[in-house]
Amino acid sequence: MVMLVAVLVAAGTLVAVQPPGAARAASFEPGNIISDQNFYDANAMSQAQIQSFLEAQVPSCGNGNCLRGKRTDTTSRPADAMCGVYQGAASELTSSIIYKVQQACSISAKVLLVTLQKEQTLITATAPSDARIDRAMGYACPDDVSRPGYCDPAYAGLYNQIYRAAWQLKRYGNPAGTSNYFTWYPVGQVAQVRYNPNAACGSSGVYISNKATAALYYYTPYQPNAAALANMTGTGDSCSAYGNRNFWRFYTSWFGATTGPTSPFGNVESVTTGVGSLRVTGWTIDPDDMRAALAVHVYIDGVGAGAVTANASRPDVGAIHTAAGAGHGFDASFGIAGGRHEVCVFFINVGGGGNTSSCSTVTVPTGNPFGYLDSAVVNGNAVTVKGWSIDPDTRAPIDVHLYANGQATVVRADEERPDVGRAYSAYGSAHGYEQELTLAAGSWNICAFGINAGGGDANTVLGCQTVVVTGTPTDQGRTPRGNFEELTATAGTVALKGWALDPDTTAPVSLTVTVGGTKSTVVADAVRADVGSAFPGSGDRHGFQASLAAPSGSQQVCITAVNDGRGGDVSLGCRTVTVPSSVPVDRGRTPFGNFESAAASGGAVTVAGWAIDPDTAKPLQVHVYVGSAATAIVADVSRPDVAAAYPASGDRHGFSATLPAGTGSQNVCAFAINDGAGANTVLGCKTVTVTSTAPVGNVESVSGAAGSVSATGWMVSPGSPDAVPVHVYVDGVGTPFTADLDRPDVGAAYPALGSRHGFSATVPVAAGAHTVCVWGLDVRGGQHRQFGCWRVTSS
Repeated sequence: MVMLVAVLVAAGTLVAVQPPGAARAASFEPGNIISDQNFYDANAMSQAQIQSFLEAQVPSCGNGNCLRGKRTDTTSRPADAMCGVYQGAASELTSSIIYKVQQACSISAKVLLVTLQKEQTLITATAPSDARIDRAMGYACPDDVSRPGYCDPAYAGLYNQIYRAAWQLKRYGNPAGTSNYFTWYPVGQVAQVRYNPNAACGSSGVYISNKATAALYYYTPYQPNAAALANMTGTGDSCSAYGNRNFWRFYTSWFGATTGPTSPFGNVESVTTGVGSLRVTGWTIDPDDMRAALAVHVYIDGVGAGAVTANASRPDVGAIHTAAGAGHGFDASFGIAGGRHEVCVFFINVGGGGNTSSCSTVTVPTGNPFGYLDSAVVNGNAVTVKGWSIDPDTRAPIDVHLYANGQATVVRADEERPDVGRAYSAYGSAHGYEQELTLAAGSWNICAFGINAGGGDANTVLGCQTVVVTGTPTDQGRTPRGNFEELTATAGTVALKGWALDPDTTAPVSLTVTVGGTKSTVVADAVRADVGSAFPGSGDRHGFQASLAAPSGSQQVCITAVNDGRGGDVSLGCRTVTVPSSVPVDRGRTPFGNFESAAASGGAVTVAGWAIDPDTAKPLQVHVYVGSAATAIVADVSRPDVAAAYPASGDRHGFSATLPAGTGSQNVCAFAINDGAGANTVLGCKTVTVTSTAPVGNVESVSGAAGSVSATGWMVSPGSPDAVPVHVYVDGVGTPFTADLDRPDVGAAYPALGSRHGFSATVPVAAGAHTVCVWGLDVRGGQHRQFGCWRVTSS
């Protein structure tokens, strides 16, 4: 049901009941017009207080409709989800009706009195007409340009209007026993609220702090614009609406602050755990002192973990709560033991209210190490063993013990493995191991063990492989190969990237790099998993990425891969780049750009666009918010079209990133972050719908053999080419694997995801019957999927 909006064009003459300045525009908060405590107060006023108030506003009446003396016959109404029983009576005073409705519906008599005034100025009217009495609360009087001034006659009359308006205000809160229908002004979120019935007047985002404020916007769906607030007791401009302004003004003038002594509000935006750590982020404001930076206390299982001051800059919060400013954010980390814990965050009150708390349950990782023995590659008498291992109790690298026919070698799993870092982001990427073993000719069984370092109770077998060592290979005199992939320049520096290898050795290749006639040596020894996949016999440590000094101006950069043994060197090519002469002067100008697209695909949102700070040619940071989760990315992707439009800034100002997202409708906003002086810039917001990222696939076989059980099949993660972690549980004990074997049939069915999504998992077991369950893990934070359980027998 649409209510009459108290705007001048619809409600007639505006009546000022207090001297100008009684309610200051600077104190008006559109997202917190009135507190729930004041709005839903069933005992706000006694009948005697209501009667006294009415008499004080109108010392003498000019007719029988004057509220101080008006009497009305009322009917009884049964209780429902909104209101309790109303016992009707003959010839009831208006003060009695207001009091009894307050009691029945738990809507403050002060709210009802203010609404009577802001809708039809009945509180101060000495001789109101019957027509004004019939529409006293503006209930069932829609804003309809085709029927201006129309009200449904079924709800006419003072008693009908007061009761039905209170009933409706209660219904807006979706009380127990009703449907969750009223959701377009969601509490704790930003909603677009218009300035006027005329859509051309526009709208702005308002953070809806409580149910009471939401109810006012459902009843009168407009906020005052700057012109309406600039003249608190008069008119603004053609786009001004006055209903909610007048509600706040009358209440403040008659009864004091609409929020009164209130508790802090805000948002605990994230409670996340890492290895041995807890991080909480969010913001908070106390309405009693909007500018104060509050203390935030964090408790773990009822024991204080520490405190932080909510004084970090949050421009997004300041843009919504303009009276409070931006300095109300917090982001703090605390130590925490492994296991399941209750975490409570308290916003510490500074006024007359109480502290505000939010509690949630978190699980901190703990257990035995896990990982994998990826490969054991023979090259002459050398066997290069590679893999990775993580202890869930620590981010630190752990030891891995390698056994070759029982001969032990200790290696530290601290090599960079970006693929592992993506799959287990909480632990970082430094968990790879690579060790060359020198072995005599013959057959060797090589096993890797992850050594427990934390709260677990056992070491873990990461895998075993059998290899045959044949002897020392000969240098075949083949030439190196590689690719000079990328060249960029900043003031005084060139940065180059690519890969190179010598097919006669797994050792890294040296490069001769010539910049403007000056030669330097660079070693191609960075991990490049893609190169390792393309040349499995050579390993993956063949990438290069280096920054070298360069004079300003146009410079030619050439790279030569140097042969490790017999055979010639190979040129990887030359490129030309312009090196800037100096860093521009920061003039405090704001960034600009374009948020071009946001597309949802399987638990993630892919964003793209560009951003430039006119005071520097350097790439900017762009902060992308998916819901309330923020991610910083760098706008350094080459965009020749942007460079053509802004040649002084260069081409490296594009951004494109895929970010995790919860399922459902998500609001995605991008901010260009100023590199120096000056403000940040909102590039725009877009709304996308994110679908599930649970893995899909097929477990094609589960079988038992002598001393083991095996499972084979394939799995893919929708919208991502990354390999899916596969966990095989035998009698409830899990072993991790990865679905990264080549499956051309899967690649043909999912061409965008590639073909490396097969798995073949073997777990050692004792002889007998076993229950084998296979799970695919969603590494992007969505829903893991069980593909089934089977009963198999091993001999």
